[in-house]
Amino acid sequence: MMKNKMKVALFLAATMMIGSANGYAASTASMSVPQTKAAASTAIPEKTSVSYDDRIKELSNKLKAGQMVAYYVADQEYNRLDEIYFTSIGFVHTKYADYVAKAKALNAPTLTKPADLPKSYSFQNAILYLKSPERTSSLYKEIEQELKAKAANGEKFVYSDIMKSNEASAAVMNFDKGNVKLQVVASYIVPEQPMGGTPVPQKKPNEKKETIVINGVECVYTADSKGRDHLDWVDEEQQIRYSIWAESAKSDVLNYAKKMIAK
Repeated sequence: MMKNKMKVALFLAATMMIGSANGYAASTASMSVPQTKAAASTAIPEKTSVSYDDRIKELSNKLKAGQMVAYYVADQEYNRLDEIYFTSIGFVHTKYADYVAKAKALNAPTLTKPADLPKSYSFQNAILYLKSPERTSSLYKEIEQELKAKAANGEKFVYSDIMKSNEASAAVMNFDKGNVKLQVVASYIVPEQPMGGTPVPQKKPNEKKETIVINGVECVYTADSKGRDHLDWVDEEQQIRYSIWAESAKSDVLNYAKKMIAK
């Protein structure tokens, strides 16, 4: 069964992944927290030869589609933020109609296939990523209290609890045209948690950005000499971020966007 599941480290709205036929696994803290913020999970706990990654992978392997596990690493040396993290198994559909039905049931961000795709592209699959409890939610606080209470009375390295998620945080559609892969993404925008200090702009000399207006919507096209190019924009309500990813296929990306963004 596990060969039908795709394991991915973490979902970031700006970093998309291609799924397998039946499911995926995503590790997150709240909604989208970079792996570098989750304590050094590759470290090996004292008195054992099993790493934190191995333990979390074991938890993920036991999940079924639609399930999520909340886990807490008790060792403060590794979980420096002292937070609860989540790993989940979502859904991948190779039939578009099945994806649409499941996306509606999970209240996924709106992402539908245009009636007229760019020439020669065909639909491959669609992925639905599950939504983890936000750190400010009562559910997160309840889980946090429960797991930390277990940690205070035990001697384990990782404490966990399986739960079910009935919402999706993002949807992804994958299209092929021969060797060209085009990926369309929609994800709910989550306000960033305030962090101390002054943010340092990240320089990426391999990227070149260009503002393009499509049907009245301002989009940003990023050409990446070391990776895939992508076009990004947000909806009018500022609630959903859209992205289209492809390598060396700018005309196809813009053509898809024109069909996707309503006039």
